[in-house]
Amino acid sequence: MNLSDKLNRRTMLKTAAAASMTLMVDDVLAAGVSKTIGNAANNQGIQWDEEWDVLVVGSGFAGSAAFCEAIDAGAKTLMIEKMPVLGGNSAINGGAFSIVNSSYQKRDGVVDSVELYMKDIFKAGLNLNDPALVEMIARKGNETFEFTRARGVVYRKDLGWFGGHSVPRTVWPTINSGGKITIPLQEWGQSRGGVIRTRVLLDDFVFDENGAVIGAKVREEYQFNFDKKAKEEDNKTGVTKYYRVKGGVIMCTGGFAYDPEFVYEVDPTIPRGLDCTNHLGATAQAIKMMIRNEIDTVHLNWIQLGPWGSPDEKGFGIAAIFAIPSFTYGMAVDVKTGKRFMNELADRRIRSDAIMKVWKDAQGNFTYPLVICDTIGASGTTKENVERGIHKGVIKVFNTLEEIADYYKLPKEDFLAEVEKFRGYVKEGKDPEFNKPITKYKGEDVTLTKPPYYVFRAVPKLHHCMGGVRINVKAQVISKNTQGPIPGLFAAGEAVGGSHGASRLGSCAIPDCLVFGRIAAQGAVANLKKSVG
Repeated sequence: MNLSDKLNRRTMLKTAAAASMTLMVDDVLAAGVSKTIGNAANNQGIQWDEEWDVLVVGSGFAGSAAFCEAIDAGAKTLMIEKMPVLGGNSAINGGAFSIVNSSYQKRDGVVDSVELYMKDIFKAGLNLNDPALVEMIARKGNETFEFTRARGVVYRKDLGWFGGHSVPRTVWPTINSGGKITIPLQEWGQSRGGVIRTRVLLDDFVFDENGAVIGAKVREEYQFNFDKKAKEEDNKTGVTKYYRVKGGVIMCTGGFAYDPEFVYEVDPTIPRGLDCTNHLGATAQAIKMMIRNEIDTVHLNWIQLGPWGSPDEKGFGIAAIFAIPSFTYGMAVDVKTGKRFMNELADRRIRSDAIMKVWKDAQGNFTYPLVICDTIGASGTTKENVERGIHKGVIKVFNTLEEIADYYKLPKEDFLAEVEKFRGYVKEGKDPEFNKPITKYKGEDVTLTKPPYYVFRAVPKLHHCMGGVRINVKAQVISKNTQGPIPGLFAAGEAVGGSHGASRLGSCAIPDCLVFGRIAAQGAVANLKKSVG
């Protein structure tokens, strides 16, 4: 079956899943539309406990950017987070941030453009992306990068080349952690009067008689149940409060990849039992609530697998960090054949599909492929990252290629011949077999000739939900019934669908979250001025 046939089959399966999802959504709505809470109130039945200009729900990249933007505009702003700690998936994210025409690209003489950036995103997303949203990310990314720098985020001097990108355009904070972006933004907002509360769950919106969001029903002192077997909807902890919100509620509640029941409901093509890179709070509670409120959704059945996970650790882990240089400067081989089987810098969907094609032997036993690089390749990340991976047993170190073959029981002669062939591709600067972009490290060819060698086993993991609520370029949430914006309601980040299509291009989540977090806050502030003016 060729790639075209596979994609057609996958699309057919996804279409069937979408039909199933529609039925599920109809069942949810039939169970009781929660908008009745707002309508019943009609500004009468609800006793407001507090009043805010802007309410930001969620504390990751999108929420932190919205928090800063709203506070900078003078709005009385509250950020709430259901978990006991801040940051969500963003706090455990690797911090990779792709930008067009940054000062880093100009410094290194990299020629890039908004059009090329968009083209790369469309290719990864199988052209299912919303072009207007993609263009906004491309055009506003560098401005937003500078916005974060002005608010305390410090970045390394390196410029990286992520899989699926036509040119190097990715930067990182000083430590490979999204928390190094969210924490400075949150501290900036708090230092200027913003308020952040943890263990506060948004249960519902409050609407006025015209269908505008005017407030929120929350539970303070909420205790998230960390037992994965317990259903979140059965958790009734916390004290109910009602917040009046004059400008807007901004939903930055993230994805639902750690909600296996919902994941397999919306995408039955995903292999069951996969590990997940997300934090435990990445559940479907918020998206289900928005569905009950007749909010439109898009691409719920497109869920991305990260190809750089390791079976030797749980969650996101160190492999995802080490994979950046090892995929760039090294090679991935099938343990059964000792040979390469993919473009190591293809987009995540292509690499995940390729790994799953080779990860089992004829008897059904897992034989995870290996990703191999030498000392120069390993220098593409920090010494601390490499040492941490070795200490955890995720990264193995070998003095010779023969040791690798013996340890993993590779067909030795085939493996050594494959390495020699790959070295030739590097020297020629061209990979005729898989079309991998060949890149130098600090001007030097990386030909797998500088031992020791570093190896990790690769496995795809549930990583990112491309689907979510539908928004327009103003980050306004769209009503399923009217197909128009719901006044007073905004969304950004992984809670939103449409930007990434079938598969998110690596390092494009952060600009998406930050750009639309800011846009959402700008909209909420404009709505506030309109309501008081």
